[in-house]
Amino acid sequence: MGRQRSFDTGHAIEQAMLLFWERGYEAASMADLSAAMGVNPPSIYAAFGNKQALFERCASHYAQNIAAYAPRALDEEATAAKALRRYVFEAIEVFSGQERPKGCLLVSAATNCGTASTGAQKLLAGYRQASEAMVAARIRRGIEDGDMPAASDPDLLAKYIAVLIQGLAAQARDGATADALHSVAELALGQVAVFP
Repeated sequence: MGRQRSFDTGHAIEQAMLLFWERGYEAASMADLSAAMGVNPPSIYAAFGNKQALFERCASHYAQNIAAYAPRALDEEATAAKALRRYVFEAIEVFSGQERPKGCLLVSAATNCGTASTGAQKLLAGYRQASEAMVAARIRRGIEDGDMPAASDPDLLAKYIAVLIQGLAAQARDGATADALHSVAELALGQVAVFP
């Protein structure tokens, strides 16, 4: 019978996620992760596997907790336009919050990585593609429900929203304020006739 873990797995994942979010996948060394998590490297490997496997757990934690606003916004609003507007504005609040790193882990944590980190890059690209598909599905539902124009192109509009979200995340990481990002979002959404 193996020894019981002497650390809080949830807390360790949270701390590793924050470090990956702040520094990026490649720049977060195992020594840095060990210090942030308060767990020695052998215990990290025993509990989570390698760095890639730990990163996968952290990305999943981010998606299910920090980015949980996205499916909520898309599911809870009565119309597609309201859902997409809420999705964009709640993203801004997360990206520019004071209590965590700026921007979005799923957007920035695997940029400028070398070939050894293609697994991390593909993982995050998968999350971004899934988010885009979720937006396109909500637009299709809006067309079916009659609250979006029948001529709307769900895939093109979803790509537009994805580009907006990723740009807002990058701007937040560079220090743009929530107010500035709100103004940009209003301008961008105002260019599309389907948004009130």
